Amino acid sequence: MPGVLRPYRELLATPGGLAFSAAGFVARMPISMMGLGIVLLVVAHTGRYGIAGAVSATFALVNALAAPLIARLVDRLGQRRVLLPSVAVHAVWLIGFIVLTSRDAPTWMLFLTAAGAGLFAPSVGSMVRARWGYVLGSGPRLDTAYSFEAVLDEFIFVLGPLLVTVLATQVAEQAGLGTALVFLVIGSLALTAHRASEPPPSPVHEHQGPSVLRAPGMAIVVTTMVFVGGVFGGVEISTIGFADQSGHPSLAGPLLACYAGGSMVAGLVYGGLHWRWSLTRRFLTGAFAMTVTTAALPFVREPAVLALLLVVAGIGIAPTLISGLSLVERLVPPGQVTEGLTWATTGVVVGLSLASPVAGRVVDETGARQAFVVGAGSGAAAVLVGLLSFRRLHRASGLRDA
Repeated sequence: MPGVLRPYRELLATPGGLAFSAAGFVARMPISMMGLGIVLLVVAHTGRYGIAGAVSATFALVNALAAPLIARLVDRLGQRRVLLPSVAVHAVWLIGFIVLTSRDAPTWMLFLTAAGAGLFAPSVGSMVRARWGYVLGSGPRLDTAYSFEAVLDEFIFVLGPLLVTVLATQVAEQAGLGTALVFLVIGSLALTAHRASEPPPSPVHEHQGPSVLRAPGMAIVVTTMVFVGGVFGGVEISTIGFADQSGHPSLAGPLLACYAGGSMVAGLVYGGLHWRWSLTRRFLTGAFAMTVTTAALPFVREPAVLALLLVVAGIGIAPTLISGLSLVERLVPPGQVTEGLTWATTGVVVGLSLASPVAGRVVDETGARQAFVVGAGSGAAAVLVGLLSFRRLHRASGLRDA
């Protein structure tokens, strides 16, 4: 274990690295709180998981479509000039959503305000990773930085669901989303205050060409990420429904924390090892591991068994995401890294957005255990895309298999 942790100690010795990474950690706490917080708030006032999943998916899908455009502005204008105004407008829409939902407003108003909040929610994780790229350049240390940020993401997904569940069920149903907003504001202010690590704006001519989606291999990565996101969406909604139908709704947060915990441990080990496999092979292997382990979830009947299997199912997540984002860094021009990384995470969010309402509908109509099939099926699709496109992606990345 000391050998595994050594690269992380060296990474955090980078001037400014700990400061901007910590700020980014706080600012992106909402990524693990918003979806679950929306579901818990809407269910508290409507009692319907199908509507709750659809509203949450609307937020996520609109955010997924808007985030690359915001990222393009970030690459062109700089993080500070884009992040702070975006957070301010996002806050207005989110507060409106909380107030309207709490007053049992018509359903269409919930969809409208959730969409407005999603439209301006920034992709802080991509900005932090772009800062690491600016400070470190390419190479093994950047892979370690991406692994470190993935571990932080998974810790966020361990802590966030626990926090939002306790706040929404023990304090007030609005408290989870309100706390998420506070995290975003404080973290964004701290991140933009660290000017030395902020990548300089790219020349205008670098943003007048085609989208980074046209870069060779990018469409494959993004498509695979869509199905990876479908695994997350299917498992999340199914787990919430499983906890509720088992008579223990407060277990939703701890169960999802088990899922993220398995990924966090895998990410920590992944980033501390010296890999001989290519990024392409790691990307496909991670997706395969994630799919195989998720396939057992529909057969579980007890929360304790589900908790254990969710830890195992989480092991494939971090390696898949880390290798996918590292591939993006190899595929896109240097001046468009934030946009490229955001497109990859957008793929995840799109998949999550599409799978969540489907899984929610299955929970309502047939039960939570059957809804786990949605995540398993999406994972199988990710593996299929990877297998069919392996050689093309491998050539595009310019990597050489060991």
